[in-house]
Amino acid sequence: MPDRMIYISHSSALRYWRTNPSRYVLEGTYQNIRKLKSCARNREEIDSFRLSESEFGQRPIEVLIPPGAFRPRVGFNCHVQTQPLPPHALVPLYNGIHVVSPELCLVQAFNKLSFCEALQVGMEFCGTYALRPEGIEDKASRDYQLVDAGAFTRHVNSWKGISGLPSARKGAQYLANGSASPMETIVYLLLCLPRMYGGYNLGRPELNPEIKLPHDLQLVLRQEKVKPDLLWRKQKVTVEYDGNYHNEGPQSVKDEARKAALESLGYTVYRFKKQHVYSPVLFNRLALTLARKLGVRVRPLTTKQTYAREALRALLPRQLDTNVNNLF
Repeated sequence: MPDRMIYISHSSALRYWRTNPSRYVLEGTYQNIRKLKSCARNREEIDSFRLSESEFGQRPIEVLIPPGAFRPRVGFNCHVQTQPLPPHALVPLYNGIHVVSPELCLVQAFNKLSFCEALQVGMEFCGTYALRPEGIEDKASRDYQLVDAGAFTRHVNSWKGISGLPSARKGAQYLANGSASPMETIVYLLLCLPRMYGGYNLGRPELNPEIKLPHDLQLVLRQEKVKPDLLWRKQKVTVEYDGNYHNEGPQSVKDEARKAALESLGYTVYRFKKQHVYSPVLFNRLALTLARKLGVRVRPLTTKQTYAREALRALLPRQLDTNVNNLF
């Protein structure tokens, strides 16, 4: 073990988890360090870590320190951790550098961001995509989840002494696994959050679940299963978000064939295009139609709920393929 260690946290940790780290980083490497130890004693030892801006972002870098530890005046934001850390809260990287686990990073997001912004980060962590940090040229996507929604709920209900836990416990009940894109997340939050947070309160669907096709449809579609973006399985209702590429010829043909296959199995398919999501009027019209199909009564919004919906819609990216800066 290195003589000195440093503990990356908050927005710097969020930056790291968004850079698409290799999956092996999370596989069996958590360390049960409950009390921070062996921190740098002076500026020279801090500088010896040579922290990468591509991994942790530009200065100031946010770190956890124990009470009484050395606090560099320039280039770092130090957060004093007075209580013991929960189990599995730190992930070792290399050369004494540790980063808070995705679960603890998410709790810190609930402490620093608005409730809906933190939910957006949570859906990203529970999904299979990563928003692209500034300075990262590729889209930083990943094919695995950083956090399991159910496990996160169990963690935050058992953890103590961490700032942000009350908000994280409240938010955990609305997180769902499986979102595959930022726009799927926005559609899910708008449709499914309670009205006090700006949503339509349509219940919790499955995200990108598998529906196995009968043999004859497998031959037609040349695939064994389909994965709708959102599925209310009991009511046999699906929602698909069609991005710009869905308007192209070959993909459009595939989408129509898939829709026909699902409808032949008794499913009702709703298609939300980009213009529907960005238009409050069009989205409301589709959401009300969907609510009637699901048997959900949608009442007029109160003034407070109207403001909440406007705040939720403000999370829509101005341009989907843009860099995402640190949020907190």
